[in-house]
Amino acid sequence: MKKVLYSFLMLVFFSGCATNPNGTKMKASDEQTKLEVYNRAMFNFNYQLDKKVLKPVAKGYKAITTQDIRNRVTSFFNNLEEPANAINNLLQGEVSATGTSIARFAINSTLGLLGTFDVASGWGFAEKSNSFDATMAKYCIPDGPFVVMPVIGPSTPRYLVGWGADSFASPMYWALLDKDDETWAISVIYGATALKYINKRAENLALLDSLEEGSVDFYATVKSAFLQNRQKFKSLCHHKAENNGQTTSYDFDFDDMEEE
Repeated sequence: MKKVLYSFLMLVFFSGCATNPNGTKMKASDEQTKLEVYNRAMFNFNYQLDKKVLKPVAKGYKAITTQDIRNRVTSFFNNLEEPANAINNLLQGEVSATGTSIARFAINSTLGLLGTFDVASGWGFAEKSNSFDATMAKYCIPDGPFVVMPVIGPSTPRYLVGWGADSFASPMYWALLDKDDETWAISVIYGATALKYINKRAENLALLDSLEEGSVDFYATVKSAFLQNRQKFKSLCHHKAENNGQTTSYDFDFDDMEEE
């Protein structure tokens, strides 16, 4: 609940400098400049946090785990996203994909040992990933300006709202919702979230090191990669048929990178 409220507050906060419905310009150049100054400062904060805390922890985690263990962790968290996939597939009118996501969650949560093994893919139920961010894009809701959030990293107002809304669909949220011990429930959620991102950071150590080493301006590189990656959402808007062509983008999973 707090995550979603925070996301909506951020959307309201940045609405004054959001892009217009065509996604072409911000309202005023001075607002864009101020946002750029903030973004660089927050990017540097996240970079230092990653360098001094997250990256060393991820290296230690990778040293004491095997690739198979990390794959099981990745699969477990991917399975928790299946309800959100199903809901957003349905909201976008993808009935077949909705059924596939439901089947995947049922199969992997049982035969796949709580999702640690992707049994469903072997049975022909390929993952149909989706998000509320993509749902909003399909209904032509503007993305808004690029903004760097603490810890979360590269974002946009629409991304933040989608990220928060999808959390409501998580089985973990509903499993802990009615627990009398709220402190314990929050601890479990925070612990699981930490494991998810540490595991993802460990799997991307070489990729991010390579990206940084090849960058003259690391902030500009990350921003460019993030925005190019979001070009795929433009073709979802049914009023923008002209955007249905192929767009080159970096294949980075910025949805889960914390600056990553």
